Amino acid sequence: MHTEVGPDYFDDSDRDDAVDAGVRLVNALRRFGVDLDSISAEKVCHTCSPPVRDAYRIALGTLPQKEVSAMAAQLNAFGDEFERMHDVLTSKSNDTAATTGSPR
Repeated sequence: MHTEVGPDYFDDSDRDDAVDAGVRLVNALRRFGVDLDSISAEKVCHTCSPPVRDAYRIALGTLPQKEVSAMAAQLNAFGDEFERMHDVLTSKSNDTAATTGSPR
């Protein structure tokens, strides 16, 4: 007696998890104006032992130096702005605490 399988027999949850992580990364970077067109989910090893065979990695692809420099500049610009905003908020909260004398 044998048990029949359905389409879910071919599901690959390791790949699905890697793709989900890659999607989150692409969407997070797009918020900062950075797009990775050649990102992919790749099997680490097709002939390795069973514990490794199903593992995937996210490959960022081959990026030209000019694109990498532009991406880095874009991310650094956002980082600089976040640091500036943090410093402004920190100084405002310190001023408020110092001027009110409130222990809260």
